[in-house]
Amino acid sequence: MMEEKISPYQLGMMIISYMAGSALVVNPAIAARHDAWLAFLLGWGGGMILLFIIIKIVMLHPTKSFVGILIDCFGNFFGKLIAIIYGWYFVHLAAEVIRTYSNYTTTVTYPETPLLFFSISYTLVVIYALKIGIETIGRISEIFVPFIVIVLIFTFTASLTSININNFQPILSQGLDPILKGGVATMILPFGEFFIFLMVLPNLNHQQSYKKTFLLAYLIAGCILFTVVCRNILVLGADMMARDIFPSHIVFRLIPVIDVAPLLDMNLIMAGVVKTCICIYAASKLIAEVFGLSDYKIFILPLGAFTVSLSMMVHGSVLEQATVAIEMWPIYSIPFQIIIPIILLMISVIKKNLPANFKKQ
Repeated sequence: MMEEKISPYQLGMMIISYMAGSALVVNPAIAARHDAWLAFLLGWGGGMILLFIIIKIVMLHPTKSFVGILIDCFGNFFGKLIAIIYGWYFVHLAAEVIRTYSNYTTTVTYPETPLLFFSISYTLVVIYALKIGIETIGRISEIFVPFIVIVLIFTFTASLTSININNFQPILSQGLDPILKGGVATMILPFGEFFIFLMVLPNLNHQQSYKKTFLLAYLIAGCILFTVVCRNILVLGADMMARDIFPSHIVFRLIPVIDVAPLLDMNLIMAGVVKTCICIYAASKLIAEVFGLSDYKIFILPLGAFTVSLSMMVHGSVLEQATVAIEMWPIYSIPFQIIIPIILLMISVIKKNLPANFKKQ
């Protein structure tokens, strides 16, 4: 099978698209209400620490894929076992993303259309894009990211008449607990998900530029999401933002004269497709590597079908999914995003510093 390659620019755009993904719909920082911007900054900073851990792991294993890193650190059997568990996590994440966007569409835009219809529709687009190749996702992201920035600037400017700077006050009125809780949740969703790009990194055609690409994309994605959080607080206020499951939709609806809500729908559809593509690609590639197969694309269709089924089973309602995203998902993701990467880094550093004669033994 011909090896697929993407440029550093395409990788950066994919990272921004992925990070902006479901966080444009459900942002855990809103649990801190008018202090959501502080919770977001805390989560953004915590995610930066996780990013440096990932970069250091890659530096210690410059020629290895994520599966290869797991095998190097945990051995052949346990490394592959942990890789398969990560494969489940990627598929579960894809199902959550599909359900998020399907819930949004059926709640806001087409309330009389069955949820399953949108789950299948999104997934068919994802399967088609992945069958063409990962370069397709890079090209989609190249179009999507400038579009989302333009829409963000436009909506922020159009909302200036509705902005109330007093919505940031009173600061810390609820204490530190909501900020810490929202910060941890934000660090997990979306910033802690960055490690999934270890599955995409081998496709980079200029491997030496990955650190710069990772850092710039992370900072740009954070700036976009921070602007969204601040805009929603300034326009809606803490109470309305906390009560509404999709606050960005309300902001778009409040823009006078013209209906710009379809622009948000376009943003979310493109972001959802990109994020789901990367999740299913990572799962397919991981399974292929674990079983020593050269063609990962044979897994795309069955994984896509399974993802649709799983997306219909994971939650009973929109409110339940929003609650799980803030309360349960961060706890569930800690082993995948924090504990195992830290263990990988520790083992990698120890092995790096072992005497050469001891390594041979």
